[in-house]
Amino acid sequence: MRRIKHNLGRLPQVRMGHHRMPDAVLGLGLAGAIAVGTLLPISQAIASPSSDRADTAAVAAAGTQDANRDGDQAASRSEDREPVQQDQGQQNQDQGQQDQQQAQQDQAQQQAQQAEQQKQAAEQQAEQEKQAAEQKAQQEKQAAEQKAKDEQAAASAKKTYPNNLDGWIEEARDVLAANGQHVPSAKAMRAAAIAESSGNPNAQNNWDSNAKKGTPSIGLTQVIMPTFKAYALPGHTDIRNPVDNLVASSRYCDARYGNMDNMAAARGYGSHWRGY
Repeated sequence: MRRIKHNLGRLPQVRMGHHRMPDAVLGLGLAGAIAVGTLLPISQAIASPSSDRADTAAVAAAGTQDANRDGDQAASRSEDREPVQQDQGQQNQDQGQQDQQQAQQDQAQQQAQQAEQQKQAAEQQAEQEKQAAEQKAQQEKQAAEQKAKDEQAAASAKKTYPNNLDGWIEEARDVLAANGQHVPSAKAMRAAAIAESSGNPNAQNNWDSNAKKGTPSIGLTQVIMPTFKAYALPGHTDIRNPVDNLVASSRYCDARYGNMDNMAAARGYGSHWRGY
């Protein structure tokens, strides 16, 4: 403002008469307007640096506040993200452990199922082998019986026996031999037949202790039915058939006395006979 006043003071002093006052006033106003138009930009230029500095400081302060606010928000977001990331990592770890435990359980279950299947397969195989063995044994037994019958039929076709005590004894000895059994002497068989039934294949004892028990002694060598069934050979199951009776008696003596010869010798072949 001092500069403005100073510049105004330097303007030429115009002296004019009263009759020229309106023109002077007009000229003075025009000169003032010119001066103002000239000096106003100068004053604004002088005042503008401080204003610019103030604006710049305000902008800088605002920028600093914004930066501080952004930093706080960024830090806050970083702190928020860190727990979230930690929680997510823990969840992933827990999920991994659960998956591993589930896999171990599945593997253990699968192994148990395989073991059970193997056990069942082994049991099934054992049962099949058992059945096969039983079937084989049954077939072998049937084959042996059939073989004995065939051999007996063949022997009978080739050889005939007289229908008397000697013929019965001879045939009984051949049947025992054909079946792989011990064959007693004809003397021992004769002694048993004569001492027990006098050589009668239809003899039956209805008065001794066996008869009182309901199992009378029957046949050529006087054996009771339970004993006869236990020692009869397949195809020779008629207790009143003299050959079948001799065969069963011989096998019974084998089991109890070693053989029929031992039994007959102990009784003197009939000289001091007693029941056997």
